[in-house]
Order: sequence, then C-alpha cells, then structure tokens
Amino acid sequence: MKGLTKFIARVLALSFVVSLVSCGGGGGSDQVTTSAATTAAPAPVVTSFTAVAMPGEMLTYSLDSTNLTYSYTITDSQYGLNGKTGSGTLVKNGDGTYSPAGINNAKIVILPNGLLLGAIRETISGVPTTIPIYGMSSPVSDIGSGVATYNFVQRTCLSGTCSSVYGTFAIRSDATWTSCPSGNLTTGCPGITNSGTLNSLGGGKWQVLSGATNIGTAIMMNSSGQNVMILDLKDGRAGGYGIGFLVGASQQSVDATKTNGSWVAASTTGAWGVMAASGTKLSNISVNGLPSTATSTLTFNSPWIGMATATSGGHGLLAGTGVYVYENTGGYAELGVKIN
Repeated sequence: MKGLTKFIARVLALSFVVSLVSCGGGGGSDQVTTSAATTAAPAPVVTSFTAVAMPGEMLTYSLDSTNLTYSYTITDSQYGLNGKTGSGTLVKNGDGTYSPAGINNAKIVILPNGLLLGAIRETISGVPTTIPIYGMSSPVSDIGSGVATYNFVQRTCLSGTCSSVYGTFAIRSDATWTSCPSGNLTTGCPGITNSGTLNSLGGGKWQVLSGATNIGTAIMMNSSGQNVMILDLKDGRAGGYGIGFLVGASQQSVDATKTNGSWVAASTTGAWGVMAASGTKLSNISVNGLPSTATSTLTFNSPWIGMATATSGGHGLLAGTGVYVYENTGGYAELGVKIN
C-alpha cells in the first residue's frame, strides 16, 4: 500500500506539472515561444549615395550597415556600363571603415556628414579595374546652397592622354559658373577663364553646361559652413574638358588643427593607403596593406588660401569637411577622406 500510495502521489505531481506548463504558468514554454515570436529583428540601416567614379562614371550606391552588404547601379557611363549593377559583402574594421570582399586593399568610409569614399570592381576598356568612388548621401537641390568660390583638383583623360590640374571656380545665385585653371579667381585669374551654366536635373544632380555642351553632372553638399562639389566630367570631344572627375571645396584657410589625424586615400595607380597628418608633415602609414615610410611636407594656404603645396611638387586639398584630393604631374591624382 505504501508503495502504491507513493506511486499515485508521483503521478498526481507529474499531472500538476504538465497542467501548469500547458496553461503557460510559471514561465512555461508557451510564454517563451510567444515572446520569441513577437521579438522583431533589427531593421536594416541602409544609406544611399549619389557618387562619381574616378574614371568619370555616375552611380547610385547603397550600404547596409546591419547586414554588411552593398549594392550599386551605374547610371551614366562613358564606357558602355549604363545600367550595370553590382553587389557584395563587407567586413567592418576596428577603425570604423569597411572592407569590400573580393576588392583587395580597398576601403569603404562614410563620414558623419554623409560623404562617401568607396570602391567598385568593373571592367574599363577591357581591363578589370578597382574603381574609387566619391559620393554624398544628401546632395543639395537648390542653387543657393552651392553659391561659393571653390578650390578644385581635376583629373581627366582625353584621346588616351590623362592630365591633372588645380584651380578655382565660382558658382553664382543665377546658376552661372566661372573657372580659372591654375589660378585664384578671388585675386584675379592670370589666364583664360571658362564659364557656363548649371541646370537642375532633380534629386540633387546638376547638369554643367559650357555654352550648349554638356560637360558633366555635379553634386554638391554643405557641411559645417563649407561646401563640397563633385563633378563627373564626360566631355569627350576633341579639345573638350575630358572624361574624369573634379572635386572642389569652398575656400577656407587650412591649418594643422583641421588636418591632424588619419586619412584614407585611393590613387589613379590603383594603390590604397592610410596616411597620418601631424603639423605640416604627411606620412604614409601603409600602402595596399603594407607598411610605408614615405613622407611629404605641406605648405598650407599655398599657392593661395585653402590649398596645400607638397614637397613632391603636387597640390591638394585637405578640407575641414574631411575631403582630401591631390594632383601631380602626369595625370596622377588621389581621392580620400579623414577618418579621425
């Protein structure tokens, strides 16, 4: 009897536990299942950019920082790539940059002001190429936001010959522009000036006209009191402006307080590097992932305010917006951003 009594007691206790669980009591399985079912996954954080590629392409670029993926569509091409799409995965690095899988040494950087430095992999003139891109998430859509006098660095190719140049240009409230290659408009251009008009295409894109000739498409942004313009140049006429890019920043005095820190840059030779600026010294920390000891000394506000002249002989911009762009003889150029 005692044995039977104990058996019945155990059966009743087990029945109570089963009943309790099936009713959801005591934090049972139904409650856990319901909680798991109603917990939503984090929404993807996707940022879209309008961008210009170094050879002179226009594209839209999107980055999903939650799922670590990117995608793009080429919207205007001088190399038969209109409508070409691409996508891939990213690895997030400790310095806040991203590395795109399958594109060696390249970096993807998004600055808080919406400026993008990135890379895509496409075939240009029959050669698979890693192509640096420069873009912005919220280009301005009213001409008044772009009015300023800018310093610029430009790199273009025409009939197989590439060249780089620096200078100034001005945008006015009546949507006209004037440029001075190798000179400063604010003190009087020593050479021949170029001029034309800007025509809104919507979505922050601006058609740049020289007379009736469409020489390219521009995007502009404002950041901390400084304007930035990126221009996709596509004038392939003999004697035209060429195919490539132009980057400008509204004129502001530059000094070490704005330039000290780390910069990531990509060059027309395909090299990607990290540089450290300290005072007037610019040092390469790495090139294509390998340590480098090359250095250059900068003379700020030379040959005029907002520009910098390097001991290498080239000229560049290290703007407070985080923009870096540099040119040297032979059509060499670099694009970059400040990461800290």
